[in-house]
Amino acid sequence: MQSVLLIAPDFLIILLGAAAVAWLKYPHEFWMWAEKLVFYILFPPLLFTSIATSRLSFSESSSFLTASLVTMMLGVLLSWCVRYVVKADAVTHASVFQCNFRFNTYIGFALCSRLFGDEGFALLALIMAFWVPVSNTIAVAVLAHAVARRDAEKNESMGGGLSARQVVRATVSAVVRNPLIIATVLGLIVNVSGLKMPQIALDFMRHLGSASLAMGLLCIGAGLQVRGLKSGLKLLAASSFVRLAGISLIALVMIRGFNLPELAAGVLLIFTSLPTGQSCYVMTANMRGNAAAVANLTTMQTVLSMATLPVWISLFIL
Repeated sequence: MQSVLLIAPDFLIILLGAAAVAWLKYPHEFWMWAEKLVFYILFPPLLFTSIATSRLSFSESSSFLTASLVTMMLGVLLSWCVRYVVKADAVTHASVFQCNFRFNTYIGFALCSRLFGDEGFALLALIMAFWVPVSNTIAVAVLAHAVARRDAEKNESMGGGLSARQVVRATVSAVVRNPLIIATVLGLIVNVSGLKMPQIALDFMRHLGSASLAMGLLCIGAGLQVRGLKSGLKLLAASSFVRLAGISLIALVMIRGFNLPELAAGVLLIFTSLPTGQSCYVMTANMRGNAAAVANLTTMQTVLSMATLPVWISLFIL
């Protein structure tokens, strides 16, 4: 029930975004600029401050960190296999692909703090500090490559075309210039180096970051296209199964294989059963992927996680 109560406010904000489109008739341009505001200004400071101020203890948590990263990399492989089960165009697969191994930071921290206290909060921060830059790099690289290929095919049909080197260059450029990756890498540098950020700078960035959650969720709701939900239901269902069940099953094997202590096992299980984060939609929209499919999948995973999260939590407690 606690898990349901934690997730419900996010879903209500998503519905509010959909209602704003239906009732207030905000124009498309408004939401387009709102998405850019979140992607370039509001969300990167949240990533930076979360990672830069995390209490990282690499020596004491090496087994936990290894088990977590192996679990998520196997999750990436499982996510990639979805394209061989469900047919869709390359850009749609690349857009949805990231949703299977990225996670809702806010729900995760709220759950770990309530269930496991400060130590559990710190362990989740440790996973995030390593997995966020890895997952963002994978997600951006795959989506940028698919979009570059699509653009190349369009140009070729018009008598132009991009060479393989140009496609690779476009992919690398999108990864290097992505504000989410820049923020996470800078956060890691500050954390590992022990640099002290001025408090006024941290407070400034935290205030910006705190606005990213509500605005990002509103943008998700505004981007929903219910008409397309039925046609892409197989892909959404397969991806939701991977994110909310498949990776958690892998985590159970890793927990037993690495013989993780109870606290670490609980944090890893919660982490792997979280729905995808709203930043997936914002990033996809800005990179010209299939934002509608990601919006629908984000909503579906959030709704389904209201039922699946309590199951995984109950399994751990028992």
